[in-house]
Amino acid sequence: MLKVAVDAVPGVRRVMLNGELDMETVSLLHEVVREGDEHTLELDLSGLSFVDSTGLKGLLDINNNWQQKGGQLLILHPQPDVAEVMRLVGLDRLLAQNGALAGEER
Repeated sequence: MLKVAVDAVPGVRRVMLNGELDMETVSLLHEVVREGDEHTLELDLSGLSFVDSTGLKGLLDINNNWQQKGGQLLILHPQPDVAEVMRLVGLDRLLAQNGALAGEER
């Protein structure tokens, strides 16, 4: 199960995820991030307890889509287990190259 909360201020959409991001829930995240027209999308993963390969692909797709429309994605506060999975598959390096992990310390 995934719970999603959205907070938007001018130019920034912050999406807080709580639960699991997997093949059953990734479509919910895609729906939520498609709605906004803000320049910056912040994905707060502090409440995300699990991510599978479909969830990781979803994060990568969101990053690519957001960049194509001239925006910026920031991944914030991933839980240690989620950060480790991202590191093991190299997603952390790819997102860091694109600036997406720059917001970790916020």
